[in-house]
Amino acid sequence: MKRHNLTLVLPAIALLFASACGNDGTSTRTTPTPPVQDITLAGVVSDSPVLGGSVFVFEAARIQAVLDDASAADDRLASLAAASPLATLARDPAAGDTYTIDVGGDLAGQAVFLVFDGTDAEDDTFGGEPPNLESVALLGDAGSTQNVNISVQSSIVAAIVRAVLDPDNNGTIIDTAAIGGAIDTANTDVAAAFRRDAIGREIYDDGFDPLRSTDTDAVHAASTAAGFILRAIATSESIDLKDAIDTLAEDLGDGTLDGDIALAGHDEEIDVFANGACSSAAVALRHACAVDVVDDLLETTAICLDMPDDEERADCETDAALDRIESEEECDDVFDARLAVCEATADAAHEPAFGPAYAANFVDPLDIGDTVPPNPWFPLVTGNTWLYEGGDEVIEVVVTGETKLIQGITCVVVVDTVTEDGALLELTRDWYAQDTAGDVWYCGEIARNYEVFNGDVPDDPELVDIEGSWKAGRDGAEPGVLLPFSPVVGATMRQEVLFGEAEDVVDILSLTATESAPGGACNGDCLQTADYTPLEPDALEHKFYAPGIGLIVETDPATGERLELVETVLN
Repeated sequence: MKRHNLTLVLPAIALLFASACGNDGTSTRTTPTPPVQDITLAGVVSDSPVLGGSVFVFEAARIQAVLDDASAADDRLASLAAASPLATLARDPAAGDTYTIDVGGDLAGQAVFLVFDGTDAEDDTFGGEPPNLESVALLGDAGSTQNVNISVQSSIVAAIVRAVLDPDNNGTIIDTAAIGGAIDTANTDVAAAFRRDAIGREIYDDGFDPLRSTDTDAVHAASTAAGFILRAIATSESIDLKDAIDTLAEDLGDGTLDGDIALAGHDEEIDVFANGACSSAAVALRHACAVDVVDDLLETTAICLDMPDDEERADCETDAALDRIESEEECDDVFDARLAVCEATADAAHEPAFGPAYAANFVDPLDIGDTVPPNPWFPLVTGNTWLYEGGDEVIEVVVTGETKLIQGITCVVVVDTVTEDGALLELTRDWYAQDTAGDVWYCGEIARNYEVFNGDVPDDPELVDIEGSWKAGRDGAEPGVLLPFSPVVGATMRQEVLFGEAEDVVDILSLTATESAPGGACNGDCLQTADYTPLEPDALEHKFYAPGIGLIVETDPATGERLELVETVLN
């Protein structure tokens, strides 16, 4: 049996016991210092709701240098990741529009910037890759959780705050209290500037805080409304979305969004008028046009890929690519033309005084010419007929005794027949109404377009489409004033609105024009208009109306072609 050496063991035990006691022999314990808890930042990422992408957190003192390096880098995402961020988050698209990221609790009370990179992200409303966004916050206590949204609004706030971080431009950042004041001031100004949407509706109530609000629906609604504005600026000025955000921030630097700025590299100030209904609609339609272009390209590509011959397939794909370029240019031209109309109409929503609530303001069209005086420029008297000739075309316009009820208002049916070399090209039933002021309203039309194909006889045309047809109140279509009773020189009016189908506009050019045609003339008392549509930016017509007769001459200023009144029947 082995013996233990107690002479050695007992002193060791005594030594261990003594180390756990004080000098007086009492027992003591060493309590470890608890770790500092992280600070959690959470919120939504919103241009409209945004999925995916990456979020980085940087201290305020480094933010401008980090962003400058990232802008200059070929790979912005890689540059941000290599810039020693305080925290990094690669967002899982499955997590939806929210984010959560932790930073060290030892940063409590400090100012930080959150930088969102849109690489591989998707915008739920606008489609495609969203802009690179920012936010800014003063961190709370260690262990706390605070809501900090990353949106268009927060990006503008962050850009404004960045602009005041180093007022002396010597690398000395203003203190935390000053940064907090700058955040609050910028946030208040941004909330005030974007309180209403494109048609004047309030998006949120008093006290809404776009930077910190937990009302995600309100945050998304506010950010989406601002998103339309920055896209209008980006498209019209040929800059990217991040530059547009910086432009809005620069404009709001004085607390007012008024376009009173000059964008670097541009000679003229940026007119930030694109926050009204008209231009916001134009921006949305520009994006819709881009979607249509891609849709057409994919369909054509599918046709090309199904071709067995390599050379034929290659030619098809080349043609498809060229068609896409041409279509994109057309989208830009139509967008510019729409913005021109918006500018001429004060960027206002088209709000026609038409519909059941206004029925009492309209006359019975069958009384026109009897108890109701007709509009002198378009006398809608039953039986009135105008016959026009221009080139190979002959146009006959007849006011019928038929009526059609549209949105509670009785309209008269006017038949417009177009023939060429005896063959029917178009047969249109137009619907017009006249109000008690004598203005003639355009309420819609059903346009039947015909074509004569090889082998057909001229009197047997084939109906090919009804393109251009529309009716007030259907599919968002709205009527407009075709011709006012008392036109004002310089006025611009939208005669019809069905986006993508019917967008005719008229400018009043003169009330003292002179013109003549075989069927009528005027000498110094003609109404002259310019008629056009953004859907065909290069098309323009000048029309001349003789009082009591109506349209007598239509000209194309670019080509000199004329359509002339040759015969009338006026009751």
